[in-house]
Amino acid sequence: MMTRHEFADWFTEQVQPRWPSWQVNGVVLNDWYAALGRYDAGTLTQAVRQHKIDDDPIRPSIRLVRGQVRRIAADAMTRPPKTEPPADMVTAAEFWRQVRTSFPWEQRIALMASQSKFDPRAPDKDPEAYDWVRQQHATQAADRPVAS
Repeated sequence: MMTRHEFADWFTEQVQPRWPSWQVNGVVLNDWYAALGRYDAGTLTQAVRQHKIDDDPIRPSIRLVRGQVRRIAADAMTRPPKTEPPADMVTAAEFWRQVRTSFPWEQRIALMASQSKFDPRAPDKDPEAYDWVRQQHATQAADRPVAS
């Protein structure tokens, strides 16, 4: 969200030059700020530019600019990220498949012992190691004397 001062600066730089014959006063500027002040300058600039191209009015419309801003913001939320994950990045499923097939048993047990403390999906990742860890915990609990 922009401050009133930042919004006024943005408005002076981006809106007024596109409609030079349009007279703006404090009330008009306040109306624009109330309607659009919560959006960032980049999104607002795109919306004003698109409004000028699409509608080419004598003076800008808050309603039409707000509609453009909402469309731009919605598109930004649904658009996939611009950067792709690195090609050598391993997914969680691939990692656990690698653990189950190539890690030594002791390493699998150590990894599963730490995983089972905080991850409720640990049994799905390496069921064999998880069962072994659970059996060890059960055996240790059974061997402890009960305090009276």
